[in-house]
Amino acid sequence: MEDPESFLGRLKPIYIFKGLTDDEIIAVAREMEIQRYPAGEVIFHEKEEGQDFYIINSGQVKVLRQGYGKEPKWVASLVPGDFFGETALLYGRRRSATIEAASDVEVLALSKEKFDRLLKRFPHLKPNLLLSTESAAILRRSPFPWLGENEVVYLIARRHRVLLYQSLFPPLALGALLGLLTVWLAVTRNALWIAWVGGALELPVALWFAWNWVDWGNDLYIVTNQRLVEIEKIVGIYDSRVEAPLSSIQSVNVATSDVAERSLHMGDVVVRTISGPITLRSMSNPEVLAAAIEEHWHRTKSNAREDEVGQIKRIVREELDRGTHRQVQRRKPPAPKPAPKPLSLGEQLARMISFRVRFQEGDTVVYRKHWYLLFRDVWKQSLGLALVVGLVAAYLAGFLRAAVPLPAVLLVALAAFIPLAGWWIYEYVDWKNDIYMVTPDQIVDVNKKPLGLETRKTATLDKLQSLKYERPGLLGVLLNFGTVVAMAPGTEFRFEGVFDPPGVQNDVYRRMEALKSKNEAAAKAGRQQELADWVLAYHQVEAERRRPAAPKAKDAGPASESEQGQA
Repeated sequence: MEDPESFLGRLKPIYIFKGLTDDEIIAVAREMEIQRYPAGEVIFHEKEEGQDFYIINSGQVKVLRQGYGKEPKWVASLVPGDFFGETALLYGRRRSATIEAASDVEVLALSKEKFDRLLKRFPHLKPNLLLSTESAAILRRSPFPWLGENEVVYLIARRHRVLLYQSLFPPLALGALLGLLTVWLAVTRNALWIAWVGGALELPVALWFAWNWVDWGNDLYIVTNQRLVEIEKIVGIYDSRVEAPLSSIQSVNVATSDVAERSLHMGDVVVRTISGPITLRSMSNPEVLAAAIEEHWHRTKSNAREDEVGQIKRIVREELDRGTHRQVQRRKPPAPKPAPKPLSLGEQLARMISFRVRFQEGDTVVYRKHWYLLFRDVWKQSLGLALVVGLVAAYLAGFLRAAVPLPAVLLVALAAFIPLAGWWIYEYVDWKNDIYMVTPDQIVDVNKKPLGLETRKTATLDKLQSLKYERPGLLGVLLNFGTVVAMAPGTEFRFEGVFDPPGVQNDVYRRMEALKSKNEAAAKAGRQQELADWVLAYHQVEAERRRPAAPKAKDAGPASESEQGQA
């Protein structure tokens, strides 16, 4: 490649080159070849043999995968700074996806021979690349339904494998010891039943082994083009997801506690955000992971700045094309909202007696606590009501022989039924009145006691600093309910006992991002229009200065001496 130094600014921020000096990165660039593809051209097809490794210098590409359908399915879009094609070269496999140019694209290509030669020259590049390939493998096995439509997963990291081996050693050692003891007893005592007992005891040990393996694999740290996500699961007990937008990151640091951790390339990555730190504990190659987070954090800020500059250029160009006299555009009055359709009697009754735990009223999503929490509060009353009704039905059917007349039985039953029913209704209304709402711009927590105090707490979505959910306990996991926690300045919102907490968290996040985008777009439009007004005013002043000045009339001064003499 000619002039490889000019590509240092493109390659240096990419995390796979972490640990290389500027001269070494220039040496890598020297081996690369510039290739250009027009929009719509396929760079390589799925299941082809891998020949090159690519880094996008300009433009965008689409990642397509065949899947089970006939037409390739869009998987992701890659932008300048992203790379692709490394998996086939590292593992000697065929291409796992089709890469198509979404626009005119310029890439830096590295052939397989040069790729292998660079890995031998710089061996620490391989673990950096493996971080990307392992992330792609995890994503193919476990797609995340909470990802946004245009959200791209860049990295998925797990804790260091040493922690997995530490957790697997106790059940493995116990299983081996139990197996040896079982064989020895079965042989020395010549008793087959001992072997059966030993085999039965090995089953819970095997389950313990499998539980530890799955538990290690369930804890993930994910970096997308929009947010940093921490997923923590304890099988059957706990389920949590904490996330923060990349724009809220303030710093990324690496911490190692001792020489042993450093020798194993293990450490913590501490990501400080507006709402507090997110610590990625005991990670493998923490420096590379920190570099990857920093890369996408800075890329987010850079992309936002480039978009704003592009918008400013567009507005200035439009204003200058219109000329110095701009026609004021009057805003159209908003269209009248259609009158709400009156509810039928059945709909009114259904709204009064409703067990819905999530529903939508216009643009507002409303959540109630899980049915289990209602059942926990009314099971005694329900049992009492069922008992009263059952005894009356048994009396009327003749199964109960008593000298008490029917009116007296009905009176006693009514005296027991009314307070139980009132108690049941009170608990139901109390459950129904505790609601959590997410509007297009607010998060609302309403707690209202029947015939008592009502409290209402609100915060605008753009003030939220972090989101997380928890599903503690076996019941929370089995019945899918838990708590969603949203942090705002000076207060904490706890949506307790809601059904499907990951879905609730996702709803809040989506609306938070939508409001943030709307506010940012409005603020940018205001700044851009103000700048355009300044440019237009400057253009008008320049036009006025270039306009020829009107001739001035001569001033009438005092009469000359000759004129005075003639007078």
